[in-house]
Amino acid sequence: MRRALAAVVEMVIFALASGLLAQAAWAAASVDACATRTDMLGISRVIEVDTTGGPMFGRSPQGAFDVLDDHEVILTFDDGPLRPYTAKVLEALDAHCTKATFFMVGRMAVADPAMVKEVAKHGHTIGTHTWSHAKLQTVGLNEARGEIELGFSAVVKALGKPIAPFFRFPYLRMSDTAIGYLKSRNVASFYIDIDSRDFDTRDGATVERRVLAQLAKRGKGILLFHDIQPSTAQALKGILNKLKMRGYKVVHMVPKTNATTLANFDKLASRKIEQRKRATENQQLTKHSVVSPATGGTSANGKREVLPWGKKPDPTASRRKARAKRTSNNSWYSWFGAW
Repeated sequence: MRRALAAVVEMVIFALASGLLAQAAWAAASVDACATRTDMLGISRVIEVDTTGGPMFGRSPQGAFDVLDDHEVILTFDDGPLRPYTAKVLEALDAHCTKATFFMVGRMAVADPAMVKEVAKHGHTIGTHTWSHAKLQTVGLNEARGEIELGFSAVVKALGKPIAPFFRFPYLRMSDTAIGYLKSRNVASFYIDIDSRDFDTRDGATVERRVLAQLAKRGKGILLFHDIQPSTAQALKGILNKLKMRGYKVVHMVPKTNATTLANFDKLASRKIEQRKRATENQQLTKHSVVSPATGGTSANGKREVLPWGKKPDPTASRRKARAKRTSNNSWYSWFGAW
């Protein structure tokens, strides 16, 4: 991997010894005082990313920027929010006064806007992970564009303010078409270095062992977790404790500029939020993921990724999808009309 150039990132260094912070405007507004405490992981550096041209980060097959020094990690969480587990993740991060990046699925954000706001309230960076966790490697440009754009619009509308132009491909499966589109929209893509594979176990101890073993070999990296997984909710406190004990430092990624959204997708996202609000009125917030079940999905290492997601088939979905297709001349409309 290549070392990042100054044109791509601006590094903000924390003066831990003196307790003073040399910080940019974003950092000054967002970094908690406890971030420099010696008994917590805190944050060792904030990296402000200029996403112009759509840079890529992490151990990507396509090549990407390496911004980490030895024993530095970036904490990332995909697929949420899912209240029972995202809340526990936030609690564990708060206990160490550290920050992470959350790559949210649009449909999940629409299902629980309050939880999206809670993540932002705790000072974490929010990016996106498509609208419905679609495998973009298997679709054409129009559908990939729709998944990407509605994902951004949905999360922005759920939060009520702009988010980072940060994106992660579902299943870590990239396509040249989608990468080209993201670059044209000045969106940074994030791959990973350390994979918790928390989706294939409910045992937090297993997740902890995997993550620490991989880190021991690599010495640094972007860590992948899923805040919809009970195993990560169980494991995170212990992992953060061990990271502190073993001398690792957390680097927090923030954007130089906010993501921009497109008006037509903003309207669709607002409609989806209103529909969801009406459907759940006077009901308890969902306790299960609303992301569509993924078929044939595999992770980057080729093993089948069996996700604990989904809901019972909607008998009216086919009728609504057909109606959406009839009422729109837009080629990207029909793929989400069934929800």
